[in-house]
Amino acid sequence: MFRTSGYCFLGVLGLAALAFWPQYLSRLAGGGISGYVHFHAIVMTLWLGLLIVQPFLIRAERRRLHRALGALSYALAPAIVVAGILLAHAVVVRDGAADFADAGATLYLPLAMIALFAVTYGLAIAYRRTPAVHARFMICTSLGLVDPITGRVLGFYFAPLGNPLYYQVVSFGLTAAALSALIFAERRQRRARAVFPAMLGAAAIVYGLWFTLAQSSAWLGFARWFRDLPLT
Repeated sequence: MFRTSGYCFLGVLGLAALAFWPQYLSRLAGGGISGYVHFHAIVMTLWLGLLIVQPFLIRAERRRLHRALGALSYALAPAIVVAGILLAHAVVVRDGAADFADAGATLYLPLAMIALFAVTYGLAIAYRRTPAVHARFMICTSLGLVDPITGRVLGFYFAPLGNPLYYQVVSFGLTAAALSALIFAERRQRRARAVFPAMLGAAAIVYGLWFTLAQSSAWLGFARWFRDLPLT
């Protein structure tokens, strides 16, 4: 069923364009945007392009080209991790002086999504010779996109929620709903069925730590250490 997942990722690309239009895409011509933002935007767009194209290549039996493009991910995935870390650092340095409690707590979200991406990509590569598992973990590399897209769509196009923490409630709800739908859809599959339940558990931990660890003084101590690193 994953041979048609490219259509789903086309939809994700459209939602990403909607989410990042007000503060990024609409301002491209005017300049004044950090190079870290551009770097992050470019590599994430390329990754979404890869997620769109690769299933169609499998469907068309273009396996050699599929493998060739997949090899590009060995450079692109580390670039995504680096871009995410640099952007997170640049943002916490920029915003930390004004209200470090909020900026320090919010730092958890991009770092957690970067970690989620790195783990799922690493597992996808580890199982690259087992297509059923590989395909599922590659799909899961997109889970880190749910929160930034959801938060921006809700923030820019809907009435404000009563508490800033509610945005992550919605993000986790959507993540859980998507993974649950995939679990249900492949309930009769005999192979690789453990991937999506495991990722649902991982997502619950990631979001659960946002409501606990990220709101703690211990996390703020880490955020100060991270802010003071000479990265950006």
